[in-house]
This record gives sequence, C-alpha cells and structure tokens, in this order.
Amino acid sequence: MTQEKQREKLERMLKKCPDVLTPLKASRWAPIGKNAIYAAVKSGEIESFRYKGGYILTKDALIDYIVKTANGKGKLHYMLGEKNDK
Repeated sequence: MTQEKQREKLERMLKKCPDVLTPLKASRWAPIGKNAIYAAVKSGEIESFRYKGGYILTKDALIDYIVKTANGKGKLHYMLGEKNDK
C-alpha cells in the first residue's frame, strides 16, 4: 500500500480524534505505545511543541510519523486491513 493510501486510511480512522494532542492522548488514538511516542517527540521524529511544561502535537504530525515508520508488519497494517505478503 502506498503512503498516500495509508495516510487516507489513517485520516478516516482518526476522523474523530482531536486536532491537538498530548503524547499520552496520542498513544490512546494510535497503534503506538506512549513510551514510543515520547521518544519520537524528544528525538524530533514527531513534530511537537512545548506548552506549559509538557508536549503537544498535531494529529497531522502523528499521522505523518505513523506513515513514515510503518514497515509492513504489525498492528498498524492489521488495523488498516492490509495483508502481510511473505
């Protein structure tokens, strides 16, 4: 599946997700654990902003990160309805 199609599916899947998230809330919406999201935020892989002593990120930044790091195996592809080609 192309990255464009993955992005479209994720946007539909996260349609009701708020546009601005904390890393903890992002982990509840996405198929990624909170520690992985915090690590990606701190390393700059997910674009985020410091606000009142914490981090906030946008839904678009989260989707970009998921599409960029998807590798064809795991929970994301299962959630998107893709089949693993062996």
